[in-house]
Amino acid sequence: MKSLYKYSKFNIVADEDADNNKILLYNTYSLRYRWIDKFTFEDINDKDNIDLGDVPVYLAEEGFIIPSDMDEIQRLKDDAKAHLEKADFMFISIFTTLACNYRCVYCFEKNQLCNEFMTKETADDIIAFVKRRYSDHHFTMPLKIKWFGGEPLLNMEIIRYISKELHSNKINFTAKLYTNGRLLTKETAAKLKTLGVTDEVVIPIDGLAPTYARLKNCKEEDFYRTIENIKACEDILKIIIHINVSEASKNDVKPLLDLLRNEYKIKSKITLINVAPKNTNVSNENNNITYDEFQKTLDMSNRKNGLITRKYYCEGRLNDYYVVGTKGELYICEHLIGQQKYIVENIKNQSRQINRAGTIWDNNRIIDDCKDCPILPICAGLCVTDRYIDNIDCQREKRIRTCLDALFRGHKVIRPLESKLSVDDDF
Repeated sequence: MKSLYKYSKFNIVADEDADNNKILLYNTYSLRYRWIDKFTFEDINDKDNIDLGDVPVYLAEEGFIIPSDMDEIQRLKDDAKAHLEKADFMFISIFTTLACNYRCVYCFEKNQLCNEFMTKETADDIIAFVKRRYSDHHFTMPLKIKWFGGEPLLNMEIIRYISKELHSNKINFTAKLYTNGRLLTKETAAKLKTLGVTDEVVIPIDGLAPTYARLKNCKEEDFYRTIENIKACEDILKIIIHINVSEASKNDVKPLLDLLRNEYKIKSKITLINVAPKNTNVSNENNNITYDEFQKTLDMSNRKNGLITRKYYCEGRLNDYYVVGTKGELYICEHLIGQQKYIVENIKNQSRQINRAGTIWDNNRIIDDCKDCPILPICAGLCVTDRYIDNIDCQREKRIRTCLDALFRGHKVIRPLESKLSVDDDF
């Protein structure tokens, strides 16, 4: 009995060469792309029951056509499940404080910031919770911690206390830190490294000194102090600089890159991120940047084209991911911090995994909701909080454009596709 094939629902016509009757076909599951002649394309486009003997074999080998009995959506669900199960670790995001020395206009926590610090008692509850989870589930990979705030370094004592207690209980972990960098001295960096901050330390630099001060509601001298801190600490910690590109900062990007690389000789990785609303209550509408303006900024900055891979989850979809507020309140997503109606429990009372089945963080539900989108394997259903809670439109057509721009922008001759994602390539 002959094997029959069908056109993959994850194919995109990426480009067309009318002079040579060619179509550039891209499959977002297999991540393969190829120029094929229009006649071959017409033989397979939206077709079922394709006889492999009638079309080039590479179409099947590269995923442009798939076996007729294959359920592509179930395959994606199975992939996601396997990927999540493979991530056999516990991940906890700890808000050491809601106090901050800056007031960034785009901050998703802007309405939640206050003079609130995690206490030793709450820290003990976190440590007890981690110990309970490790007793119930023998994780094969180290615990992951993300130190968050406010400005987490304003409560350095809690970082020190929790880290030392975990070490004394023989719980291996690695940690990352999100900080504005103003308090990150060389001495503090050395302490953080001994406390397990061996993953990335993310620091936003949102423009040149005047723009930086205006967007962060701080002084221009804070801009220069932060850069000096980065320079002093980047051989101790793995620092990643985020340039948040907005209407207010877009013209600063190129001179800022020149300043960081050429004058200050900063070696750390630099990424560009477009400012978009994360929470309808705190977004600064006038500061958001359009897709086209962001692309222009990338072009002017000579940014490399990104590479694409399949995605399966944000942190909130992991089986053992927890966000802990300053009072021990438990959330599934960092962007919900301080919003009472999204508190799951208090960590003092929590002993098991948070049940995600049937919720907006259930991968099966997300995949079903997006099953007709050709870039689902790459997008993985967008940010859950954006989509289901803040009701932010996924802007499907723009996301498809972003995907194709990352691979094909300005190129007629395409280099072979690599397997790694780098939508935030360094400069």
